[in-house]
Amino acid sequence: MSLEGMEMSGSSCSRPLQSIRRDPLPTNPAVAAAGFSEMVNVNTINYVAWRIGYDTEECIQKALEDNEIEMYRPSRKRGHDIYRLTARGRRAADRHLREVFQRSAKMARRDYEAELRGDPWPAVDRPGDRELLEAYG
Repeated sequence: MSLEGMEMSGSSCSRPLQSIRRDPLPTNPAVAAAGFSEMVNVNTINYVAWRIGYDTEECIQKALEDNEIEMYRPSRKRGHDIYRLTARGRRAADRHLREVFQRSAKMARRDYEAELRGDPWPAVDRPGDRELLEAYG
């Protein structure tokens, strides 16, 4: 089961793809792609993995091995295969979304406080914020 022939496959990307096994992330892109949903298709996983520079098939295989996702509905076209989050995958997705919202709230609070103070610089130009944004892109 490969993604050959898909529009946004890793091979069409000009930058080299990272390996989820060599460069692990706190949350597997296959799990993060589900968001608030219990299910996710390969096209969505491919988009998320491609955007952050990871190999889609490797992310899916790693999530299967880690018991974070399971095959729910195979399709004739690989991009339409549907995976379901397991309980472990749902906890990982919830943790990821909670962290995203916390970082967003922290940046919004900083921007609001800066606006109250009359600070003309956006948050990314204040010391320490650039590192925060780069770490979580």
